[in-house]
Amino acid sequence: MKKTKLVIASLLKPIDDTRMLDKFGLSIAETNTYDVNIIGFDSKNTRAVENITFHPLKSFTRLSFSRLLKPFKVFRIYIKVKPKVIIANTHELLIVTSLYKILFGGTFIYDIRENYAKNIRNTAVFPAPLKPFIAAWVRLKEWISKPFVDQYILAERVYLKQLPFLSKRSTIIENKYVPLVTSRIDDSKHQSDRISLVFTGTIADSNGVFEAIEVTKNLHRLNENIRLKIVGYCALKRDLVRLKEEIKDLDFISLNGGDHLVPHTEIVEAIHQADFGFVFKKANNGMNDEKLLTRLFEYTANKLPILLINNPNWISFCQSFNAAVTIDPYNFVPEELLNQLETTAFYTTGDVSESLWSTESPKLLAILAD
Repeated sequence: MKKTKLVIASLLKPIDDTRMLDKFGLSIAETNTYDVNIIGFDSKNTRAVENITFHPLKSFTRLSFSRLLKPFKVFRIYIKVKPKVIIANTHELLIVTSLYKILFGGTFIYDIRENYAKNIRNTAVFPAPLKPFIAAWVRLKEWISKPFVDQYILAERVYLKQLPFLSKRSTIIENKYVPLVTSRIDDSKHQSDRISLVFTGTIADSNGVFEAIEVTKNLHRLNENIRLKIVGYCALKRDLVRLKEEIKDLDFISLNGGDHLVPHTEIVEAIHQADFGFVFKKANNGMNDEKLLTRLFEYTANKLPILLINNPNWISFCQSFNAAVTIDPYNFVPEELLNQLETTAFYTTGDVSESLWSTESPKLLAILAD
Protein backbone atom coordinates (compact mmCIF):
# COMPACT_ATOMS: atom_id res chain seq x y z
CA MET A 1 0.00 0.00 0.00
CA LYS A 2 1.30 3.43 -0.95
CA LYS A 3 1.98 5.58 2.10
CA THR A 4 0.65 9.11 2.54
CA LYS A 5 3.42 11.69 2.53
CA LEU A 6 3.39 13.83 5.65
CA VAL A 7 5.62 16.71 6.74
CA ILE A 8 6.27 17.99 10.27
CA ALA A 9 8.01 21.35 9.95
CA SER A 10 9.59 24.01 12.14
CA LEU A 11 12.18 26.76 11.78
CA LEU A 12 12.72 27.20 15.51
CA LYS A 13 13.43 23.60 16.52
CA PRO A 14 16.10 21.03 15.57
CA ILE A 15 15.07 18.12 13.38
CA ASP A 16 15.37 15.77 16.37
CA ASP A 17 13.18 17.98 18.57
CA THR A 18 11.35 15.76 21.04
CA ARG A 19 7.82 16.83 20.13
CA MET A 20 8.44 16.64 16.37
CA LEU A 21 10.38 13.37 16.36
CA ASP A 22 9.84 11.26 19.47
CA LYS A 23 6.20 12.23 19.99
CA PHE A 24 4.55 13.18 16.70
CA GLY A 25 7.01 11.57 14.27
CA LEU A 26 7.37 8.15 15.87
CA SER A 27 3.67 7.88 16.77
CA ILE A 28 2.68 8.59 13.17
CA ALA A 29 5.42 6.41 11.63
CA GLU A 30 4.42 3.43 13.78
CA THR A 31 1.03 3.30 12.02
CA ASN A 32 2.95 2.30 8.86
CA THR A 33 0.51 4.43 6.84
CA TYR A 34 2.59 7.58 6.48
CA ASP A 35 5.90 8.52 4.90
CA VAL A 36 7.02 10.99 7.58
CA ASN A 37 9.33 13.91 6.75
CA ILE A 38 10.71 16.26 9.41
CA ILE A 39 12.04 19.75 8.66
CA GLY A 40 14.02 21.66 11.27
CA PHE A 41 17.44 23.13 11.79
CA ASP A 42 20.38 20.77 11.63
CA SER A 43 21.41 18.70 14.65
CA LYS A 44 24.55 16.67 15.13
CA ASN A 45 22.69 14.24 17.38
CA THR A 46 20.06 13.00 14.92
CA ARG A 47 19.64 9.23 14.79
CA ALA A 48 18.34 7.25 11.83
CA VAL A 49 14.69 6.26 12.20
CA GLU A 50 12.74 3.89 9.97
CA ASN A 51 9.96 5.54 7.93
CA ILE A 52 11.21 9.05 8.80
CA THR A 53 13.23 11.29 6.47
CA PHE A 54 15.02 14.37 7.80
CA HIS A 55 15.43 17.64 5.91
CA PRO A 56 17.91 19.76 7.91
CA LEU A 57 18.14 23.54 7.54
CA LYS A 58 21.18 25.65 8.30
CA SER A 59 20.94 27.47 11.62
CA PHE A 60 20.42 31.24 11.79
CA THR A 61 20.42 34.08 14.30
CA ARG A 62 17.11 35.45 15.60
CA LEU A 63 17.48 38.80 13.85
CA SER A 64 18.91 38.01 10.44
CA PHE A 65 18.09 38.19 6.73
CA SER A 66 18.69 34.43 6.58
CA ARG A 67 15.76 33.85 8.93
CA LEU A 68 13.46 35.79 6.60
CA LEU A 69 14.44 33.52 3.70
CA LYS A 70 14.09 30.20 5.52
CA PRO A 71 10.31 29.82 4.96
CA PHE A 72 10.94 29.85 1.21
CA LYS A 73 13.56 27.14 1.66
CA VAL A 74 10.90 25.09 3.46
CA PHE A 75 8.45 25.78 0.64
CA ARG A 76 10.95 24.31 -1.82
CA ILE A 77 11.13 21.18 0.34
CA TYR A 78 7.33 21.02 0.27
CA ILE A 79 7.45 21.11 -3.54
CA LYS A 80 10.06 18.35 -3.59
CA VAL A 81 8.31 16.03 -1.11
CA LYS A 82 4.73 16.75 -2.27
CA PRO A 83 3.07 16.01 1.08
CA LYS A 84 -0.63 15.38 1.50
CA VAL A 85 -0.46 16.44 5.15
CA ILE A 86 1.61 19.27 6.66
CA ILE A 87 1.96 19.83 10.42
CA ALA A 88 3.58 23.25 10.88
CA ASN A 89 4.60 24.17 14.39
CA THR A 90 5.85 27.71 14.02
CA HIS A 91 4.09 30.88 12.89
CA GLU A 92 6.86 31.55 10.36
CA LEU A 93 5.57 28.75 8.14
CA LEU A 94 1.92 29.83 8.08
CA ILE A 95 2.10 31.87 4.86
CA VAL A 96 4.11 29.36 2.80
CA THR A 97 2.03 26.43 4.06
CA SER A 98 -1.18 28.28 3.18
CA LEU A 99 0.27 28.97 -0.27
CA TYR A 100 1.14 25.29 -0.72
CA LYS A 101 -2.42 24.31 0.18
CA ILE A 102 -3.85 26.83 -2.30
CA LEU A 103 -1.67 25.43 -5.08
CA PHE A 104 -1.65 21.72 -4.31
CA GLY A 105 -4.38 21.01 -1.74
CA GLY A 106 -3.92 18.61 1.17
CA THR A 107 -4.38 18.95 4.93
CA PHE A 108 -2.83 21.81 6.91
CA ILE A 109 -2.44 21.32 10.67
CA TYR A 110 -1.06 24.13 12.85
CA ASP A 111 0.60 22.75 16.00
CA ILE A 112 0.69 25.70 18.40
CA ARG A 113 3.48 25.27 20.92
CA GLU A 114 3.54 28.84 22.19
CA ASN A 115 1.38 31.92 22.28
CA TYR A 116 3.96 33.48 20.00
CA ALA A 117 2.62 37.04 19.90
CA LYS A 118 2.32 37.19 23.69
CA ASN A 119 5.79 35.70 24.14
CA ILE A 120 7.33 38.31 21.87
CA ARG A 121 5.71 41.14 23.83
CA ASN A 122 6.73 39.78 27.24
CA THR A 123 10.23 38.35 26.79
CA ALA A 124 13.62 39.92 26.17
CA VAL A 125 14.39 38.05 22.95
CA PHE A 126 13.73 41.00 20.62
CA PRO A 127 14.64 44.69 21.07
CA ALA A 128 11.87 46.60 22.86
CA PRO A 129 11.07 49.01 19.97
CA LEU A 130 10.50 46.07 17.61
CA LYS A 131 8.32 43.95 19.90
CA PRO A 132 4.89 45.50 19.09
CA PHE A 133 5.49 45.29 15.34
CA ILE A 134 6.80 41.70 15.37
CA ALA A 135 3.97 40.56 17.67
CA ALA A 136 1.35 42.25 15.45
CA TRP A 137 2.81 40.62 12.33
CA VAL A 138 2.72 37.18 13.97
CA ARG A 139 -0.93 37.58 15.01
CA LEU A 140 -1.84 38.91 11.54
CA LYS A 141 -0.33 35.79 9.94
CA GLU A 142 -2.38 33.60 12.27
CA TRP A 143 -5.59 35.39 11.21
CA ILE A 144 -4.69 35.38 7.50
CA SER A 145 -3.96 31.64 7.51
CA LYS A 146 -7.14 30.68 9.41
CA PRO A 147 -9.21 29.84 6.29
CA PHE A 148 -6.55 27.33 5.20
CA VAL A 149 -5.91 25.59 8.53
CA ASP A 150 -7.84 22.32 8.78
CA GLN A 151 -6.97 21.62 12.41
CA TYR A 152 -5.34 23.42 15.32
CA ILE A 153 -3.34 21.39 17.83
CA LEU A 154 -2.70 23.13 21.16
CA ALA A 155 0.21 22.15 23.38
CA GLU A 156 -1.40 24.00 26.30
CA ARG A 157 -5.01 24.03 27.49
CA VAL A 158 -4.81 27.76 28.28
CA TYR A 159 -4.47 28.61 24.58
CA LEU A 160 -8.19 27.97 24.20
CA LYS A 161 -8.71 31.17 26.20
CA GLN A 162 -5.72 33.14 24.95
CA LEU A 163 -5.87 32.75 21.17
CA PRO A 164 -8.74 34.61 19.46
CA PHE A 165 -8.20 33.15 15.97
CA LEU A 166 -8.88 29.50 16.86
CA SER A 167 -11.73 27.60 15.25
CA LYS A 168 -13.86 24.77 16.62
CA ARG A 169 -11.36 22.39 15.01
CA SER A 170 -8.96 22.67 17.96
CA THR A 171 -7.53 19.75 19.94
CA ILE A 172 -5.36 19.88 23.06
CA ILE A 173 -2.36 17.57 22.80
CA GLU A 174 -0.10 18.26 25.76
CA ASN A 175 3.66 17.89 25.72
CA LYS A 176 3.79 14.83 27.93
CA TYR A 177 6.76 12.57 28.49
CA VAL A 178 8.02 9.84 26.15
CA PRO A 179 10.25 7.31 27.94
CA LEU A 180 13.52 7.14 26.00
CA VAL A 181 15.63 5.07 28.37
CA THR A 182 14.96 2.66 31.25
CA SER A 183 12.55 4.26 33.69
CA ARG A 184 13.42 4.86 37.32
CA ILE A 185 12.78 1.68 39.25
CA ASP A 186 14.08 2.74 42.67
CA ASP A 187 11.47 4.99 44.27
CA SER A 188 13.47 5.30 47.50
CA LYS A 189 16.13 7.87 48.18
CA HIS A 190 19.64 7.12 46.99
CA GLN A 191 21.81 5.29 49.47
CA SER A 192 24.73 7.73 49.27
CA ASP A 193 24.88 10.90 51.36
CA ARG A 194 24.99 13.04 48.22
CA ILE A 195 21.83 14.96 47.32
CA SER A 196 21.79 15.60 43.57
CA LEU A 197 19.75 18.51 42.22
CA VAL A 198 19.06 19.06 38.53
CA PHE A 199 17.94 21.98 36.36
CA THR A 200 16.93 20.88 32.85
CA GLY A 201 15.50 22.45 29.73
CA THR A 202 16.06 25.93 28.36
CA ILE A 203 18.66 27.71 30.47
CA ALA A 204 17.57 31.31 31.04
CA ASP A 205 17.06 33.93 33.69
CA SER A 206 13.32 33.74 32.90
CA ASN A 207 13.37 30.01 33.73
CA GLY A 208 14.86 30.65 37.15
CA VAL A 209 18.34 29.20 36.64
CA PHE A 210 20.01 31.87 38.80
CA GLU A 211 17.49 31.36 41.59
CA ALA A 212 18.23 27.62 41.42
CA ILE A 213 21.93 28.39 41.81
CA GLU A 214 21.30 30.60 44.85
CA VAL A 215 19.11 27.96 46.52
CA THR A 216 21.81 25.35 45.87
CA LYS A 217 24.50 27.58 47.36
CA ASN A 218 22.44 28.08 50.50
CA LEU A 219 21.83 24.36 50.87
CA HIS A 220 25.49 23.56 50.17
CA ARG A 221 26.56 25.74 53.09
CA LEU A 222 24.59 23.38 55.32
CA ASN A 223 25.51 20.14 53.58
CA GLU A 224 28.63 19.87 51.44
CA ASN A 225 27.17 16.81 49.69
CA ILE A 226 24.64 18.96 47.84
CA ARG A 227 25.29 19.00 44.07
CA LEU A 228 23.57 20.74 41.15
CA LYS A 229 23.74 19.74 37.48
CA ILE A 230 22.45 22.23 34.88
CA VAL A 231 21.56 20.56 31.58
CA GLY A 232 20.27 22.36 28.49
CA TYR A 233 20.80 25.09 25.93
CA CYS A 234 21.09 28.81 26.67
CA ALA A 235 19.87 30.90 23.73
CA LEU A 236 20.60 34.34 25.19
CA LYS A 237 24.29 35.19 25.22
CA ARG A 238 24.01 37.55 28.20
CA ASP A 239 22.46 34.78 30.32
CA LEU A 240 25.18 32.33 29.29
CA VAL A 241 27.96 34.79 30.14
CA ARG A 242 26.39 35.44 33.54
CA LEU A 243 25.86 31.72 34.16
CA LYS A 244 29.48 30.81 33.47
CA GLU A 245 30.67 33.65 35.66
CA GLU A 246 28.46 32.62 38.57
CA ILE A 247 29.47 28.95 38.60
CA LYS A 248 33.14 29.18 37.57
CA ASP A 249 34.43 28.79 41.15
CA LEU A 250 31.71 26.41 42.37
CA ASP A 251 32.87 22.82 42.07
CA PHE A 252 29.49 21.54 43.30
CA ILE A 253 27.66 22.96 40.25
CA SER A 254 28.26 21.51 36.76
CA LEU A 255 27.01 22.52 33.32
CA ASN A 256 26.19 20.24 30.41
CA GLY A 257 25.34 22.35 27.39
CA GLY A 258 24.98 26.10 27.61
CA ASP A 259 26.39 27.04 24.23
CA HIS A 260 25.16 23.92 22.42
CA LEU A 261 22.07 21.73 22.22
CA VAL A 262 22.03 18.72 24.53
CA PRO A 263 20.56 15.40 23.27
CA HIS A 264 17.29 14.65 25.02
CA THR A 265 18.65 11.29 26.09
CA GLU A 266 21.27 13.10 28.20
CA ILE A 267 18.57 15.28 29.76
CA VAL A 268 16.53 12.21 30.67
CA GLU A 269 19.62 10.49 32.07
CA ALA A 270 20.30 13.54 34.27
CA ILE A 271 16.71 13.34 35.55
CA HIS A 272 17.17 9.64 36.37
CA GLN A 273 20.36 10.36 38.31
CA ALA A 274 18.93 13.27 40.33
CA ASP A 275 17.18 13.36 43.68
CA PHE A 276 15.31 16.62 43.05
CA GLY A 277 14.55 18.83 40.06
CA PHE A 278 14.01 22.60 39.94
CA VAL A 279 10.90 24.16 38.40
CA PHE A 280 11.45 27.88 38.97
CA LYS A 281 10.05 29.40 35.75
CA LYS A 282 9.03 33.00 36.46
CA ALA A 283 5.50 34.31 36.04
CA ASN A 284 6.48 37.08 33.56
CA ASN A 285 3.35 39.22 33.82
CA GLY A 286 1.20 36.12 34.25
CA MET A 287 2.29 34.65 30.90
CA ASN A 288 3.24 31.30 32.44
CA ASP A 289 0.66 31.04 35.22
CA GLU A 290 -1.69 28.56 33.54
CA LYS A 291 0.80 26.60 31.42
CA LEU A 292 1.80 23.06 32.36
CA LEU A 293 5.51 22.91 31.65
CA THR A 294 7.10 19.98 29.87
CA ARG A 295 9.44 19.62 32.84
CA LEU A 296 6.49 18.90 35.12
CA PHE A 297 5.51 15.95 32.93
CA GLU A 298 9.13 14.76 32.64
CA TYR A 299 9.79 14.95 36.37
CA THR A 300 6.52 13.41 37.55
CA ALA A 301 6.62 10.60 34.95
CA ASN A 302 10.05 9.68 36.37
CA LYS A 303 8.93 10.21 39.99
CA LEU A 304 11.54 12.91 40.51
CA PRO A 305 10.67 15.11 43.52
CA ILE A 306 10.40 18.77 42.56
CA LEU A 307 11.58 22.04 44.09
CA LEU A 308 8.67 24.17 42.92
CA ILE A 309 8.15 27.91 42.72
CA ASN A 310 4.85 29.18 44.12
CA ASN A 311 2.51 28.82 41.12
CA PRO A 312 -1.03 27.71 42.08
CA ASN A 313 -1.60 25.78 38.84
CA TRP A 314 1.66 23.85 39.17
CA ILE A 315 1.13 23.27 42.89
CA SER A 316 -2.28 21.75 42.15
CA PHE A 317 -0.79 19.50 39.47
CA CYS A 318 1.99 18.28 41.78
CA GLN A 319 -0.29 17.79 44.78
CA SER A 320 -2.13 15.03 42.93
CA PHE A 321 1.11 12.99 43.15
CA ASN A 322 2.61 14.52 46.31
CA ALA A 323 5.50 15.42 44.02
CA ALA A 324 6.88 18.75 45.23
CA VAL A 325 8.20 21.03 47.92
CA THR A 326 7.01 24.57 47.28
CA ILE A 327 9.41 27.39 48.12
CA ASP A 328 9.86 31.09 47.55
CA PRO A 329 13.44 31.27 46.21
CA TYR A 330 13.72 34.87 47.44
CA ASN A 331 12.52 34.21 50.98
CA PHE A 332 13.12 30.78 52.50
CA VAL A 333 14.90 29.21 55.46
CA PRO A 334 17.64 26.87 54.15
CA GLU A 335 17.56 24.69 57.29
CA GLU A 336 13.82 24.11 56.95
CA LEU A 337 14.10 23.36 53.25
CA LEU A 338 16.92 20.87 53.76
CA ASN A 339 14.90 19.11 56.44
CA GLN A 340 11.92 18.85 54.05
CA LEU A 341 14.11 17.35 51.34
CA GLU A 342 15.56 14.79 53.74
CA THR A 343 12.35 13.73 55.49
CA THR A 344 9.40 14.10 53.07
CA ALA A 345 7.96 10.99 51.43
CA PHE A 346 7.16 11.83 47.79
CA TYR A 347 4.88 10.18 45.21
CA THR A 348 2.65 8.53 47.78
CA THR A 349 -0.54 9.26 45.81
CA GLY A 350 -1.82 9.49 42.24
CA ASP A 351 -0.97 7.72 38.99
CA VAL A 352 2.10 9.18 37.24
CA SER A 353 1.21 7.36 34.02
CA GLU A 354 -1.08 10.37 33.41
CA SER A 355 2.11 12.31 32.59
CA LEU A 356 3.04 9.97 29.72
CA TRP A 357 2.74 10.73 26.00
CA SER A 358 0.80 7.49 25.53
CA THR A 359 -2.25 9.32 26.92
CA GLU A 360 -1.99 11.95 24.15
CA SER A 361 -0.89 10.08 21.02
CA PRO A 362 -4.35 8.58 20.29
CA LYS A 363 -5.69 12.14 19.88
CA LEU A 364 -3.05 12.87 17.23
CA LEU A 365 -3.76 9.70 15.29
CA ALA A 366 -7.51 10.37 15.47
CA ILE A 367 -6.98 13.79 13.86
CA LEU A 368 -5.05 12.24 10.99
CA ALA A 369 -7.62 9.50 10.50
CA ASP A 370 -10.53 11.96 10.43
